[in-house]
Formats: sequence, C-alpha cells, structure tokens
Amino acid sequence: MEPNFQALQVIAEVALGIVGFSAILIGLSRASDGFSSPDNFRIQLLTYSAFSAMFCALLPFAIYTNTNPELSWTITNWILCIISVLGLLTFPKRMLALRKEGYKKLFPTQVFIFQTSVLSAIFLISGLMILGYIKAKANFYVICLMLFLLQSAFAFIRTMFVRIK
Repeated sequence: MEPNFQALQVIAEVALGIVGFSAILIGLSRASDGFSSPDNFRIQLLTYSAFSAMFCALLPFAIYTNTNPELSWTITNWILCIISVLGLLTFPKRMLALRKEGYKKLFPTQVFIFQTSVLSAIFLISGLMILGYIKAKANFYVICLMLFLLQSAFAFIRTMFVRIK
C-alpha cells in the first residue's frame, strides 16, 4: 500500500509549525538564569515529539519505492519503532525523577500515564506493523505520526499554560 504523501506532507508541516512556535516560546521566555528543570523537560519532550513526527513524515518520501513496497515499510516502521523506544527509555524516567524532586503537581499521574501511553501506543503499533499483524500500514503509520503530534501539542500547551509558581 502506497503512503498517503499528502497526509505525510501536512503532518511534516504541522510538526515544523509546532517546532517553530516552541522556538519562539524559548526565545521570548528565556531568562538570564535559564529554564527550570520541568520547563527544560517539557521543551525537550515537545521538540522530540515534533521532530519525530516531522522526520518520520518525511522518511517515506526518501525510502518508499514501488518496486519493493514491503521492504520500504519494514525500514520505515523499524525507524519509527526505534524512535518510540528511545522516547520510552528517556522521558518516563525523567518525569518520575522530576516528580520525586517535588514537582508532583506539575506532573500529575494522569499526565505521566498519558505521555507514556502515547509513546507506548506508537511502539506497539509500529511493532505490530513490523511483525505483519497490521496490514493497512499506511493508515496506521499516519496514526502513529498523529500520536507524535498529539504528544507535541500537549507538551506545548502545558509549557505555555501550566507554570511553576
């Protein structure tokens, strides 16, 4: 099944927009003493998710071929799976560490569960596509990228409106 290149282009553009707005946020709110640990974490999560969505949206443009579409999907899904594993190995531990440092109100359990679940869902879906249990790979690939965008938008909104007092 051929990727929906229009949908991938829109996802890449939205992800680039989120990264651009976060750069403006960083530039305008940068204090002389730098960011707090929670703000630093949220900006890194936002950037990771947006760049992951953008990179993975552009990946099929470079990899997909009509001569061997199955190999193209396998490579693309492996990269998506690896990116989600890297996120799962990094961000949940860091959020738990921030909670232990006294930022439980800033990172309530629901936020931890939501953000970890998004990365876990991407990992599971990409893994199922690699193993061949999901046949509509183009559709589920777009769903994974939308989950990255959701994660990034959620982190952006929390960075903008949920502040340390």
